[in-house]
Amino acid sequence: MRKFITIYIFIVVATVQFSCKKELSALPSQSKVEGNVVIDQKSAEIALNGAYLQFADGADDRGTPSVTWTLNHEIQYSVLAGNVHYAFGPSELENNNLITSTGSVPLSIWSSNYKLINTANGVIEQVSALAEGKMAASRRAEILAEARFLRAYGNYNLLRFFSQFYNQDSQYGVMMRNQFVNTDNIAQKRSSVRDSYNAIISDLDFAIANTNLVRPNYYVNKWVAKGLLARVLILRSSTGDYAKVLNLTQDIINNSSYKLENNLRDIYSSKGITSQEVMLGILPKQNQSTKQDAFFFRTSPLYLVTDYFKSLFSSSDPRPSWLIGAPGLDEANALIKFRGPYVENSYAMRLTEIYLLQAESIVRSGGSLSNARSLLKTVLNHAGVTDVSAVDSAVSPQSLLIEIYKEVARNLSFEDGQDWTTLTRLPLTTVQQFKPSVVDLNHLILPIPATEFQYNPTIGDQNPGYSKF
Repeated sequence: MRKFITIYIFIVVATVQFSCKKELSALPSQSKVEGNVVIDQKSAEIALNGAYLQFADGADDRGTPSVTWTLNHEIQYSVLAGNVHYAFGPSELENNNLITSTGSVPLSIWSSNYKLINTANGVIEQVSALAEGKMAASRRAEILAEARFLRAYGNYNLLRFFSQFYNQDSQYGVMMRNQFVNTDNIAQKRSSVRDSYNAIISDLDFAIANTNLVRPNYYVNKWVAKGLLARVLILRSSTGDYAKVLNLTQDIINNSSYKLENNLRDIYSSKGITSQEVMLGILPKQNQSTKQDAFFFRTSPLYLVTDYFKSLFSSSDPRPSWLIGAPGLDEANALIKFRGPYVENSYAMRLTEIYLLQAESIVRSGGSLSNARSLLKTVLNHAGVTDVSAVDSAVSPQSLLIEIYKEVARNLSFEDGQDWTTLTRLPLTTVQQFKPSVVDLNHLILPIPATEFQYNPTIGDQNPGYSKF
């Protein structure tokens, strides 16, 4: 038990010692992990930036302060979706049947999100406890809203990857940690799926109501909170959820300042997270080379796109020329999407996704297929695709949902896992057409890591289809 507590304290100590000017700073190195860390508005702002740094997976990469978002958010999710594979042998996510509770990748995804949740909970607890007069009431509400968004984001990831998100009546939900971990609350049972959704939505509702500042897009605002709520609701798929997704996405498209890039490639080649399309980006640390090395280490790619990913593009689609390396020009089948001066920039949410979520919600709610096709074609046109005959030929709801999924995979892969999550919303038989190793519903999600059962035996049962150890 003490070992597990030590792990959590180490997480926060590591976070609080990671600071630098004008970047996502954390608490000063002399600050205590527990106690009166937040004593005024200035320290509250620093604590919040520490949570943002954890969101970006801030770490030391070979002696260089870096954000390591790439591994857990860009690579592994797209490996799971079948769009990229490790160049030097099969990785554990490529074949769902071979994923185990002792594997390193489920543990990495699990622990990354619980680190974020724990850091956000620390901010929430201490800012909430700060005496009146120590900071402006309006800013207090905004900091709490941003921290609750970050907690919701972590719980959403745990829900979609480790819980039976497709069944609200299931007991296999998220282990909802709503307090900073200490000796009294380390033992925690997982919640039901229904309660997990309700807790995440409650945090996002608060974030939407209280995030009013206009700040750089590596911070959260109400539009980003609405975008994440749309993700959550379309995953839940309860009565009325699709209508809510439609309203949220329409609000973002009509009333926010975000605009689709006229040329999709410009985001990666010349604009990075300064693009007017990027709703939430990950600001890299100075001199880091984490992403460059992950995708193209010393001109030798560590990950290659799959034949399946290449098959998603029609012969007239211009994107493979700048997405996929070609023999004689680049290393064959390397992912070259991010190459260039903004290679270390990362993208947590783009307006393109909002258009595609709206198109999907229209189809799933029984709305106009013509309107859904129009939204999909708008996204394709901004990607330089002029041949939209496949979209026009999708005359049934199911065929159009497949076309929407394919564009999610082509457009949003290697960014924040929406390629895999969108695929899992399709019927199991359809999922199996794209990834045959998903033999049953159990393998749409990952196993809880074995270490969690060792240190927190009260969590409950392992996900069906997997062993605890």
